[in-house]
Amino acid sequence: MEVKDMNDSASYVAMSDREKYLFDLQGYLKIRDFLTMDEVNALNAALDANQNMLGEFGEPNTLSGDWTGRPLEGVCSPFRHYGGMLTWDQPWCQPFRDLLAHPKLIPYLNTLFGRGWKMDHGVDVLSSKEGCEGLKLHGSGNVTFNGSRFYAYSNGTMRSGLIVCQYSLTDVTPSDGGLCVIPGSHKANFPCPDDILNWESDQTLVYNIPLKAGDLVIFNEATTHGTLPWKSNGERRTALYRYTPKYMHYAGGVYETSLPEWTSELTEAQRSVLEPPYIYHRPLIEEDGVSLVRPRREGE
Repeated sequence: MEVKDMNDSASYVAMSDREKYLFDLQGYLKIRDFLTMDEVNALNAALDANQNMLGEFGEPNTLSGDWTGRPLEGVCSPFRHYGGMLTWDQPWCQPFRDLLAHPKLIPYLNTLFGRGWKMDHGVDVLSSKEGCEGLKLHGSGNVTFNGSRFYAYSNGTMRSGLIVCQYSLTDVTPSDGGLCVIPGSHKANFPCPDDILNWESDQTLVYNIPLKAGDLVIFNEATTHGTLPWKSNGERRTALYRYTPKYMHYAGGVYETSLPEWTSELTEAQRSVLEPPYIYHRPLIEEDGVSLVRPRREGE
């Protein structure tokens, strides 16, 4: 990690030059052993204790379909999911709350967004069992710039729209299926053909990322990504945390500008992640994941 000076005279810890190169090149970055096994075990224990909260993602999944006889074919929808983990009873909510402003994640978000960023969507944990079909690849690259899903580089600085932080809570071998990407597609200037999105041709373009429990994958929403059919006889569990620049609200809908009562149990840094989008005077999270800086007016 390296320290950079900001216009507001604060400093921040950033991604290494190697990590910047890999993210700029690929549109995703895998960080091995991001979570400790104690953290992984706590997350899995919380899910095991709340099996009644496992629900269907929705039928039909808008990015799914009839894959009979096709490469993404499966015997069930791509995954089921857990939701609402931040409001579960103690102690089960705590492992998920601890990831909101994880100190090890902050340098990556600072680099991709600049100082000041926010969580978007809700926290999801996806669960797949043997035979689950794949999820059609999606991601727009540079074909259509809409200000929400994008990747830009200028004068040594990277900036992204919505990004996804996907924590693997179980092992994934190259033959299992699960998360896949087309490396470099975040900078594509032409639409991806449907037969590639459906994994029916040029399959070697699609990389199925092998993971160990505790690994983290950060990818740009503009990067073409999806899910390959799950073939392992073990359950796939992966936790998704999505973040956006401080000025953007991606998921849509109406939201309250006052934080709910349960957030009083969070640290000040964790609460700041849940604030609505705005720029001036937004609290900046320090690299310890606890301290905050509240500048008069932030620079980029």
